Amino acid sequence: MTTRAAASLAVLGAGLVAAAVHSGDVAPARASAATVAVAASHNYQPPVSTAPVPLAARVTVHSGAAAAPKRAHRRAAPHVAAARRAVAPVAHRTAVRRHVRALSYTSALMKAVSRIPSYRAGTVRWVVSRAYAFWGTADWYNAVLYVSPDVPRSKLYDVAVHEWSHELSVLDYAGDVSAATAAMNGWFGGSGLTGAERAADCMSILQGATWTHYTTCTDAHWRAGARLLVAGKPL
Repeated sequence: MTTRAAASLAVLGAGLVAAAVHSGDVAPARASAATVAVAASHNYQPPVSTAPVPLAARVTVHSGAAAAPKRAHRRAAPHVAAARRAVAPVAHRTAVRRHVRALSYTSALMKAVSRIPSYRAGTVRWVVSRAYAFWGTADWYNAVLYVSPDVPRSKLYDVAVHEWSHELSVLDYAGDVSAATAAMNGWFGGSGLTGAERAADCMSILQGATWTHYTTCTDAHWRAGARLLVAGKPL
């Protein structure tokens, strides 16, 4: 894949741009300078925001707590030892259940991804994580697409195809984020990431999405542009 590190961050202003999903259009908000380490397009914030709590990395889900520090062995009193024996199996079962749920969610996500008509296997890495507290995040510069485990499974395909459409729209411009976003703003209107979000929604609808946030894409000109992008062609 074309290296994106040299692409200009100026297109995204502060670098990391977020958009909340509620009723009606919401203008993208700029993140603080502390988050400029990754330039990305964020979509689909859940109705109730939660504190960022990473769940898993990549398609392989990791779980479990860090190892406890080593210390001298001490014999616990009988009642303390009995309490520990009772708690340990419960904690283990809880960790196992969480791990199984995470694996199940990851499997459901990858099934949704496999349904995307334009998807190019191996071009991006999918990460299941609450790291950004948004339902979906596309990191154009590193070919990483994030999906939160809080996304309802009924909307999992819609979020996945939207994030993939972001990536595909930049691939159509050989990884040049500046050129891609400028072209999408020119075709779909707006500034910043407005054109890119409208483009991703229109591309998603053409690929079977039934739920979108930014637009329902009834404009014939927009749909024509989305068809070009989905087909791997620049606008």
